[in-house]
Amino acid sequence: MAARRHGVPRPDRDLAFLGLKWRQVDWWRRYQAPLGTTPQQFKDMSSSLYTALCGACERPQDYDVRLQGSWAFFFSGRHKNFPTEQEPAGQPVALERFREWMGSTPPAERPARRPFETLYKLGALDEKGKPVGPSDGDLHVSSDVMVTAARKKWDELKNDGKLTADELRTGFIHPKYSFVNRTAVREAFPDLAKWATGWKERLGRPVAPSLFPSSGPPDKSQEGTGVSTHYRASDWVVAYSPQS
Repeated sequence: MAARRHGVPRPDRDLAFLGLKWRQVDWWRRYQAPLGTTPQQFKDMSSSLYTALCGACERPQDYDVRLQGSWAFFFSGRHKNFPTEQEPAGQPVALERFREWMGSTPPAERPARRPFETLYKLGALDEKGKPVGPSDGDLHVSSDVMVTAARKKWDELKNDGKLTADELRTGFIHPKYSFVNRTAVREAFPDLAKWATGWKERLGRPVAPSLFPSSGPPDKSQEGTGVSTHYRASDWVVAYSPQS
């Protein structure tokens, strides 16, 4: 099975900086575990996710789960370019680590996109001056059954005045990213929220499920930056696997 990635890291040097071993890359390449997990962790995570989503899951075909982000693709989307010496300017720790990593490698021979955990390993700071944390474990869950339940919860929260002004302006479906309001999802599916919190603790990184209708995220490849997470044949689909 072909691996899904946007380029190949330079052997040894890049993997050492990113804190990855060839065994982990092989797991990823074979679809056995996304980066930052082991095959056993991924198996446990997948089966427990479906339990959180639908209990016994009498109709698993009503749920489509796909991995997104750099833990599934090794590289971030094309809107996240590889850093240059100018980007960590004013951040001496990040700049020093960047120079130690890249050395005299010409820009043309550096990755075009940002590999998994790059900013975290550099010790970079975000726009608020806080250290960038480990990469999120992004998952897209697409299910009309869940959207219907979330819509009911949204209406309840709205009628009870429990949604923020910003949420009311944004609406049930986010106008830019097309996922269902996270508060409605969290309230409608408390087991899913507990699942995400538990796996964040186990993996040491945020685990972020987003909900979409069964058709999946819309195709936005011809809009704006062209970044789109619509269904593709190359997607890493998380198959239903009952817990034993």
